[in-house]
Amino acid sequence: MTIKTLAVYCSSSDVLDQEYFDDAHAFGEAMASHQWQLVYGGGMVGLMGAVAKSIKGQGGRTIGVVPEALQIDGVVNTIDDELIITPDMHTRKAKMVELSDGYVALGGGFGTLEELLEVMTLKQLGYHEKPIVILNTRGYYNKLLDMFETIYAEQFAKQQYRVLYHVSDTVTDCISYLHNYQPPDLPDKWFV
Repeated sequence: MTIKTLAVYCSSSDVLDQEYFDDAHAFGEAMASHQWQLVYGGGMVGLMGAVAKSIKGQGGRTIGVVPEALQIDGVVNTIDDELIITPDMHTRKAKMVELSDGYVALGGGFGTLEELLEVMTLKQLGYHEKPIVILNTRGYYNKLLDMFETIYAEQFAKQQYRVLYHVSDTVTDCISYLHNYQPPDLPDKWFV
């Protein structure tokens, strides 16, 4: 599978531990070195801004997708090659899914979780076969991954659905997984 464009879901907070920013910068540089285009929420702050600036600093291309309500000076990035304004968040998410060949979640809040779980669900239901990577900087997603284990243990989802996503503790592993990705054979969703 050839990746040309990645959707990156991540925080717009500027008050995070430096390690999150270090991984965001390293991930952006790695994306640019692979000539992977960024599709993201279009923010100039937080990890969103860090990834975009890192890619642009390496000569890469970025597309910001922003809902009308968040088109605010000082929040929307001004360095993107393309800025797409959508009427609402639902349309924004759909546009990001449509434009992307894969999805990566860096650390983030409720919006990042919602976006991550949506693309996982779409993959589970067969709407796409694209890679999904959780970059687990500082073990940020450990408790969510524990919840996933509870979901499997209580049979709310089949154990085989672990192949829906890949967890990377390092940027290097994340890039390697994306570079070598082959769509998995997924089981039927329904329990018998």
